[in-house]
Amino acid sequence: MDELEAKKDRVRQHLERANNLPTLPVVIARVIGMVDSPQTSSRQLGDEIAKDQVLTAKVLKLVNSGFYGFSRPISTITHAVTMLGFDAVKGLVLSCSALEDMEEALPGLWEHSLACARTCGFIAEQLGLDEVEELSVSGLLHDLGKVVLFQGFAEEFHQVRALVETRDLLFFQAEEQVFGAHHGLAGGWLLEKWTLPGKLVAPVSDHHDFRPQRSHAECTAVVHLADVLCRAEALGRGGDRKIPQLQPAAVKLLDLGMEEIRKIMERMDAELDDIPRM
Repeated sequence: MDELEAKKDRVRQHLERANNLPTLPVVIARVIGMVDSPQTSSRQLGDEIAKDQVLTAKVLKLVNSGFYGFSRPISTITHAVTMLGFDAVKGLVLSCSALEDMEEALPGLWEHSLACARTCGFIAEQLGLDEVEELSVSGLLHDLGKVVLFQGFAEEFHQVRALVETRDLLFFQAEEQVFGAHHGLAGGWLLEKWTLPGKLVAPVSDHHDFRPQRSHAECTAVVHLADVLCRAEALGRGGDRKIPQLQPAAVKLLDLGMEEIRKIMERMDAELDDIPRM
């Protein structure tokens, strides 16, 4: 095993053992079991989450943070489940605590993630795709791995930031040098541990490594494009000031021309004016 593979294996082993969710494990376990059961109703799932007041407050805060663009506030967990679907709510339940730490990990990361989530929705609507809400969740979680690496490897994370500044690297390129893996993989490993479905995991894992032959490539292409557009528009900050290369294969898969991309960017300008440019 070479040095980079050893570093990568160390990160994955750490994530396998990670248990940094402050909510009661029994509540999380019950929610996961209920989501995976076809007999569970929206009301039953909402009632179970509502037993934990802290968890309820966190999930409702996320749902109403603007990344879905609902015209009216979502006031109950049952309403959130009905609007978003079980898998999307499961993703929010499991990751809401880590998402709260985005600002500590990297200033501007929450704003970038929020912009990416909403842009995923714009792209999905432009293409007439189903499951717009789940794509938005993938966009919200796409940089979750940065928080995970920050929490588990603070010293190495500082090295990544230093490399970004001194060598003018993209953040994920610096991560690969320090960790042997980038934040997409780290976030995907954590979501896999949480048994989230592939349609949510793949866009997180592969948004910096798009390959059209992989599973859930269409969802990944949406998140990849949204990430690049948000970086180009400087909406929030992903940890560096560079723009990742837009993969032609992703644009081809989505069958988007420059006119369609222009319309998406016009909508971003019109509807994301509440997100600071950094």
